[in-house]
Amino acid sequence: MLAVRNGADSLQQTLDAIAAQAVTPERVVVVDARSTDASRSLLQAAGNAIVDAPSTASFGDAVRAGVAVLPEAAEGDWLWLLAHDSVPHPRALEALLGTAETSPSVAVVGPKVMRGAQPDTFAEYGQTVTPLGRSVRLHDGELDQGQHDGDSDALGVAEAGVLVRRDVLDALGGFDPALPSVDAGLDLGIRARLAGHRVALQPDARVRRDGGPEHFRLRRVSEARRTRIARSAQLHRRLAYAPAALVPLHWLALLPLALVRSLGHVLAKRPGSIPSEWAAAATAAVRLGRVARARRRIRRTRVATWSDLRPLRVTWRALREHRQRVGDDVDHNARVVDERVGFVEGAALWVAALAAVVGVLVLAPLIGSGGLTGGALLPLDGSVARLWADVTWGVRDGVGSVVGPADAFALLVATLGSLTPWSPSVAIIVLLLAAAPLSAVTGWAFVRSITTSRWMPTAAAAVWAFAPTLLLAVHEGRIGAVVAHVLLPVAAACALQAWSSWRATGGAALAIGLVVAGAPSLLPAVAVGVVAIAVVRWRAPRVLLALVPALLLVGPTVAWQWLAGTPLAALADPGVPHASEQATPLQLLLGMPVGDLGGIGVVADAVGLDARWIAVVLAAPLLLVAIAAPFLRARALLPMAVAALGLATAIGQTHVAVASDGTEVVPLWAGSGVSLLLLGLLASATRTIDVLDARGGVPMSAVTLVAAVGAAPAVVLGMLMPALEPAPERSLPAFVVADADANVGTLVITPLDDGTVAARIERGVGASLTDASTLVETVGVGPRAEQLAVVAANLVAGGGDVDADLDDWSVRYVLLADGDAALGAVVESSLAERDGLASIGDTALGVLWQRDVEVAPAEPTTTWSWALLAAQLLAVAAAIVLALPSARRGARGRSRRSRIVKDWA
Repeated sequence: MLAVRNGADSLQQTLDAIAAQAVTPERVVVVDARSTDASRSLLQAAGNAIVDAPSTASFGDAVRAGVAVLPEAAEGDWLWLLAHDSVPHPRALEALLGTAETSPSVAVVGPKVMRGAQPDTFAEYGQTVTPLGRSVRLHDGELDQGQHDGDSDALGVAEAGVLVRRDVLDALGGFDPALPSVDAGLDLGIRARLAGHRVALQPDARVRRDGGPEHFRLRRVSEARRTRIARSAQLHRRLAYAPAALVPLHWLALLPLALVRSLGHVLAKRPGSIPSEWAAAATAAVRLGRVARARRRIRRTRVATWSDLRPLRVTWRALREHRQRVGDDVDHNARVVDERVGFVEGAALWVAALAAVVGVLVLAPLIGSGGLTGGALLPLDGSVARLWADVTWGVRDGVGSVVGPADAFALLVATLGSLTPWSPSVAIIVLLLAAAPLSAVTGWAFVRSITTSRWMPTAAAAVWAFAPTLLLAVHEGRIGAVVAHVLLPVAAACALQAWSSWRATGGAALAIGLVVAGAPSLLPAVAVGVVAIAVVRWRAPRVLLALVPALLLVGPTVAWQWLAGTPLAALADPGVPHASEQATPLQLLLGMPVGDLGGIGVVADAVGLDARWIAVVLAAPLLLVAIAAPFLRARALLPMAVAALGLATAIGQTHVAVASDGTEVVPLWAGSGVSLLLLGLLASATRTIDVLDARGGVPMSAVTLVAAVGAAPAVVLGMLMPALEPAPERSLPAFVVADADANVGTLVITPLDDGTVAARIERGVGASLTDASTLVETVGVGPRAEQLAVVAANLVAGGGDVDADLDDWSVRYVLLADGDAALGAVVESSLAERDGLASIGDTALGVLWQRDVEVAPAEPTTTWSWALLAAQLLAVAAAIVLALPSARRGARGRSRRSRIVKDWA
């Protein structure tokens, strides 16, 4: 019996194979399910009588229509069931009938079903179920070497190519209408065994088939559609096979299980299967009539017990071994030779080791410190609880004039500090020390993902690890810029693959979120890059999802600054504002983010050379190789566009000054823009080396050598002129720290050399890196800040009533910090004469006074503030879950392809 539905592509082969059988079938019944292609013409040309079936007929429906036109069943009648894409071997029927004649207890005989495109590879050879009822196609994807020819019994077999006894098929009621494709043959075999018959395998019978049973009615089946079909079949069988007392429990568990399995799909990077999961559960829940009919059919013919089938089920151990051998829905017989150089064999490991040494030398004077301060850095004092308290919406300054969201950088710092809860500052030191070797790894991995060159990944590791912008950021304690530089290659590599991989989408989302948290001024450039990839690739929504965590992290700050009328202030560098000499566009193009050229200027002065020429020599190899790419390959214009975007970002950063350090205006740090410029140059240089192929070793060796030499000035700068220093054990006197109330205010007055004083209010144990809010550094002078200035002036001059204001700010201590000695003596005399201040005395950090004040309790964190934090953390967690590795999956019969990204070609 031949069932046909729009199978003209393979139907002629099937007809020829039937005609060529060594044992000719007594009668050929052809059932056509209203084919709309040339199938009917082929059948008519072959002279076959055609039985019509509805266009919606499944394979089982077509068989049922064909059986209806046959005469009454006689003893010894057998039906050979084929689909239009089932091409049998000339001796397949002979072998199947041989098994039927020699084994009277056999009612169903199944052949080896081979893949149409790979006739020596199993599509399946027998079916079984797990202890929980999931169907398993045995030996799918294995190369047939006769290793399973000894198998004789199975729980079920494929429905296409099966030989079944006519009277048994009639007694069983044919195929279950609720199983139109997947598991139809398995269900028939199970019911046949429950009816007391055997289901056998015949290794000498072979049938080639294109696609699976779901392709009888559907030409193309997406992964989501296949998930729905398979899950619907499994749920139907579960309800049909379960003991009557457990059916209600299985029915009630349908939706809860759908929820649990949806989480599993997320973890396995299959979010597209979630709607299919719910659709299958809903379908099973409402189609109880089909379940009832299936149970009646089983009950009517069953003579064996369910326990009799247990030996034929696959055990969990055997299933694990099966998956390890052939994988889970993956063609493991298709091999991809990856000729790209490895991290160790390509010498990138040695680059990373040298980078680790450089990182240590840059911070050599500070090794062993419990914390660091200076530059753009403050220590992370206090507990982990305080770190996380600082990431919620609340008061951002000491006098309460600035109330708003925490920077995304605060969340990044809190996470880092939580890694070393016994001393959060240790995590910052470890990050600075590890920044260079980590950059070597990420730079190598990015370039390796876009090329097969043996030379370029190692050169990229050197260029990225020894980049002046990174080493200067480490030297000055710019944590955000360091994180952005380390993760930019990860963000780029994952974003380029996000259109085809949910894991890459998660990696891109996480990396982009951290990059933007560390360097908010990169947000416009990163957004442009992601949108460009989304436009080029047709799966735009998936790529755009990579921006969601970043927008949730920086969105509150952007909205706050926008409403405050200062939208550019949202781009301010996080951390303590730290000014550096502005670089010219040419210096930025040479990879130098500061105008004095950092360590190069120090080295040039020592040897009597022009620092600009040294910078040109160090930058020239990479620039020349990168600029050559567009002339060798047109598509290299894309990475050059990225480089241009990075240069434009860096130039723009030098012209945007939104923060202040006391009276000094601080422009944005151009280093993060230079990092993006460098990333584009590396990608462009990769295209040049791809064209040069074997001749690329010489230029890449020059690039690697020059990059390594370029690290020397940063080492000299770090050892001779460190911008950071060991943080004191406490930022406030021990007497204040012992108070232990996080809301206790300390007014710190510092005499300056210009004859003025600086005043600030610190809370608890003192200022921490998470307290350095861009909202405070970019906001104009408000009424409360002016009020603080008046209070400080009155304290210094010895006039005016300041008690009410100090009480309002919960200021219990006044600290005269070390500063200008002459002015300090005057201020100390004035404070000593003021009523209400009890002298504590000299401390290591200055002279301390105490006030008698009732400290107001801290404002409780609002529910919506916690909800905002929860949304941010949820977005980050979702990105992490997507980025986690999972078992590889692929369509049946589809060879895995190389993961090398060609978008930057």
